[in-house]
Amino acid sequence: MHDVAVVGLGPAGRALASHAVRQGMSVLAVDPRPDAPWTPTYGAWVEELSGLPPEVVARAITVPELWARRRHRLERPYAVLDNLALQRALPLAGVEVREARLDDDEVAALRSEARVVVDARGARPAGRRPRDASPAQTAVGIVVPAADAAAALGGAQGLLMDWRADWSATPRTPQGTPSFLYALPLDDDRVLLEETCLAAAPGMGVAELRERLLRRLLSRGVPASAVERPLGREAVWIPMRGRDETPPAGTIAVGTAGRGGHLITGYSVAHSLRSAQALVDRVAADGVPRAADPLRPADLLRQAGLRALLRLDTEGTTELFEAFGTLPVHRQRAVMARGADAQQLGAAMWGMFASMPKSGKAALVRATLGPGRRALGGQP
Repeated sequence: MHDVAVVGLGPAGRALASHAVRQGMSVLAVDPRPDAPWTPTYGAWVEELSGLPPEVVARAITVPELWARRRHRLERPYAVLDNLALQRALPLAGVEVREARLDDDEVAALRSEARVVVDARGARPAGRRPRDASPAQTAVGIVVPAADAAAALGGAQGLLMDWRADWSATPRTPQGTPSFLYALPLDDDRVLLEETCLAAAPGMGVAELRERLLRRLLSRGVPASAVERPLGREAVWIPMRGRDETPPAGTIAVGTAGRGGHLITGYSVAHSLRSAQALVDRVAADGVPRAADPLRPADLLRQAGLRALLRLDTEGTTELFEAFGTLPVHRQRAVMARGADAQQLGAAMWGMFASMPKSGKAALVRATLGPGRRALGGQP
């Protein structure tokens, strides 16, 4: 019997397997392509990467920016991760690696081979997205030469969120679900420009996001040749509540397979990396923990935040993030951090609410507590 079987070797699974084998556990890891490099662009706050070697940071943005009503400089360094360096920092020496793609029944069957079975197969292990109205974050991006991206960045080192409505044909009176531009340098020569819908139910489609990105970039003066023939492309789909179905019987789900993602921002990678050691410690001490990320009081506040995001229009969303931009750094950290407790998060949310104009407050209350603009698929 192995101590731990980990199914899926993305950031969550690989971190868990690496920490477990370092702690002297017998580990089995199963993945259809265990040696494949990770292809998504991962980002994290630099302070969340403690314990990892500095080379995992491909590019650090010392002062990322946020645009809502105004321009806000966020005094927290943000990092684009070097995926290969991150994989090397999480070695699998000593792990028994098996190359296979497992369905739910096969994952559950690993209980005959391991004391603890961890499902880290991501949000859609079968390769299909759900067709229901589950809340999702979606994005479409292109990689362009740095010189061509300068017009989109507008002098910023990087844009974490740019909520200006130049994605719309009528930017003064935008209609439709809000979205923002995420723009980060990948290195000295390349910049990722990504149109992102933070949360919608169901998630905004690729065609709509691509059209918005094209309109936004051309309106800012990015050359048409760079937009039409980019150096690379990227598409993102993140279920905001994790995978809808229950994990296979007798297993623990981690990362986006479980509740590892942030209900307001969708971020999961940094939390998965940090929480892997804690989960290994619990396995060593308790045998079989019931969940990797149990529901805590702060998560009820995050659920309310997600409910508001699903219902606010562009005007209301802009007011919300204008208020976020005015928060002191420790309050911004509480909103963004997956590990912030209810007191920290509640104080940050109240600070945002208190700074909003009356119209914004009214819209936020309606979105959080009343009937909304978008269906929630019957989910709270």
